[in-house]
Amino acid sequence: MDRNRALAVIPARYSSTRFPGKPLAPIAGRPMVAHVVERALEAGCFAEVLVATDDERIARAAESAGARPVMTGECRSGSDRVAAAVRGLDAGAVVNVQGDEPAVPPANLRLLAEFLRARPEAPMATLALPGSPADLDNPNIVKVVCDLAGRALYFSRAAIPYPRNPEPGLVRRHVGLYGFQKPALLQFAAWPETALERAEGLEQLRALAHGMALHVLDAAADSVAVDVPADVPRAEAALAALASRGGSAS
Repeated sequence: MDRNRALAVIPARYSSTRFPGKPLAPIAGRPMVAHVVERALEAGCFAEVLVATDDERIARAAESAGARPVMTGECRSGSDRVAAAVRGLDAGAVVNVQGDEPAVPPANLRLLAEFLRARPEAPMATLALPGSPADLDNPNIVKVVCDLAGRALYFSRAAIPYPRNPEPGLVRRHVGLYGFQKPALLQFAAWPETALERAEGLEQLRALAHGMALHVLDAAADSVAVDVPADVPRAEAALAALASRGGSAS
């Protein structure tokens, strides 16, 4: 296994309760998945960019954008789909690039890939940004608290830490990108779902429940997720802002 070989994998399933066919939704005139592929290619740190999907239409759009499509079956989560796509491939680090963030900053992808290359003993990493007190009561914003070494203690949609004695800088907002060493990714996918994961609807809690260290890095910039059709204008504005910065964030 080549430990320096990093792969970007974009999980892109067709079905979505709130937005069916989301990876193919037109964003600034192109399928959303094509924009995500472009951001991963712009990062310049991956040996290959793959799209893991269950739909031939998404596969064709991914290939047209410059990625290698990999067909997968039913999967419990995005990271499980990523694991299915890379199981037989040579890779050291694998970054799960969210398929619904067409303006994901390439600098965030580089952060994860470079951290995992430099720290082969670190099984998993993700990103976070400073939050605000207003984020605490918003269940759509996932909060994270860490230990003194920067490893996640817990993620929740609830208010953590509870502001009984508020201190500045304690609220951190999770940015949903995940990087794994390949053996850790395959181990993650082999574990059963946990009650915490099901209760909060957060796949990263599977790693914590099984004792996997999850390092939380400071993100270079924020991103915009497309959850429902009404989010498309925000995503197009984020793309325009990214382009004005030269396609990266620092």
